[in-house]
Amino acid sequence: MDMFSLNTNMSGDVAIVTASGRFDSETSPSLDAELTKAASEKNKIVLELKGVEYMSSAGIRAIVKAAQAVEQSGGSVKMASAPELVTSIFYTVGIVDKIKSYSTVDEAIASF
Repeated sequence: MDMFSLNTNMSGDVAIVTASGRFDSETSPSLDAELTKAASEKNKIVLELKGVEYMSSAGIRAIVKAAQAVEQSGGSVKMASAPELVTSIFYTVGIVDKIKSYSTVDEAIASF
């Protein structure tokens, strides 16, 4: 049984991808597919991570890949409601400047 969930909603010109659970080598391809789909439709993505319990390098790779895709069309990916374990990973790998983190989805949307 997969211990994760993904959901995408639109708010104007922003795609909001809500992720929760564990993102490891088995489940991260689903995150990659969801983010790739969102990036093909919108160049502004908010990734709400409130319920994420674990994020492997495969999950980080999916997020960075989406950020690179939307940057080509002038957009960006923002994180919202990320737990400390996720933000600490982003600091450790040095991409916290590339993918900004906000306390709420509304703050992330307002930052575009």
